[in-house]
Amino acid sequence: MIKVAFVKFGGMSIGGTEKVLQTIASLLPKDRFQVDYYYTNGAPYIGSSHKHLDTEPSRVEFCKRHGVNCIPVRVGFKNVTVPTHDWVDTDFWDLFDESSYDLVVSGRSGHPEYPFHLIRKTPVIDTIHLSGMAENKSNTYRTVLISKEQRERWVAAGGPREKSTIIPNPVYIPNITKRIELDGGFVFGMHQRNNDNIFSPIPLQAYQKIESDDTLFVMIGGSRRYREQAAALNIQNIKFVPTTSDVNVIHEYLDSFNVYAHGRSDGEQCSTAIIEAMSHGLPVISHTAPSMGHLEQIGNAGAVVGSVEEYVSVMNRMMNDEEYFKTCSNNSIKRFNENYSVDSIINRYANLFEEAVK
Repeated sequence: MIKVAFVKFGGMSIGGTEKVLQTIASLLPKDRFQVDYYYTNGAPYIGSSHKHLDTEPSRVEFCKRHGVNCIPVRVGFKNVTVPTHDWVDTDFWDLFDESSYDLVVSGRSGHPEYPFHLIRKTPVIDTIHLSGMAENKSNTYRTVLISKEQRERWVAAGGPREKSTIIPNPVYIPNITKRIELDGGFVFGMHQRNNDNIFSPIPLQAYQKIESDDTLFVMIGGSRRYREQAAALNIQNIKFVPTTSDVNVIHEYLDSFNVYAHGRSDGEQCSTAIIEAMSHGLPVISHTAPSMGHLEQIGNAGAVVGSVEEYVSVMNRMMNDEEYFKTCSNNSIKRFNENYSVDSIINRYANLFEEAVK
């Protein structure tokens, strides 16, 4: 039995990185792995007004149901004025002893970061979720990147290619028994966490130009700026669904969409939301951005465009060209099954962890 420790600041929130770690920890075969998950609250920052998402009780329960030992860690502040983003007033080291584990798993940005820079002996698997930052720590067995583009940026920043591997984000897909019935004809939609910094004006700018009595746009969660934009554009056929951590509700809505109309100002490395959409065979439209991992994800299941006008053109084509729509839909579910099914990804992680310990 291999003993694994997952460690994450704000690690039981509904953020994308956090849900990735929760999914890996939960779905690892428990006849081969004993899993502890150390998670902090979403403590305030020193040096920034940013506030990390806090613990979501349903995510704790999800992990517990799957045999994970969930260990809450106290943190008073996260100090981002120092390069390692130290935790202040924490009981982490009273709870955690690296000698008790065969392996430690992180989910982070790439730079030397607390507390991992102080874990020096136990093998570490780093999962990196941003790009442009890298380190070469002696006890890091492998660094997992989530797209080809991200890996190349990581290597360019100084990361050793031979110690890296690409594994897409594992995404838990529930077996839903119902769908949300929506009135409005052809349904475009997306879901996103409530964060003003990732708001993209492009999907609604495009939708406003094709809106009719036979269309509907559904926004699950997302920044308040989407509501303000819809009002400013006088968009009528739009439904806003409050942010939810309930994956069943998310998928009940996704199952009623015709097209996933994605947008994010900074782009994606490996979008959980896009994977969830593709599990329903939804064609996906998105736009160019600083990070372009979503281009790799979407591939022939839709289009990544460079302007609002091009976004409008693809929306119209999805509605009016039945053959194009069907082709993108079939490609979407095929890409999901071949590249992103959770069983195959968890199996890759399990094999990597066993290899690291050996």
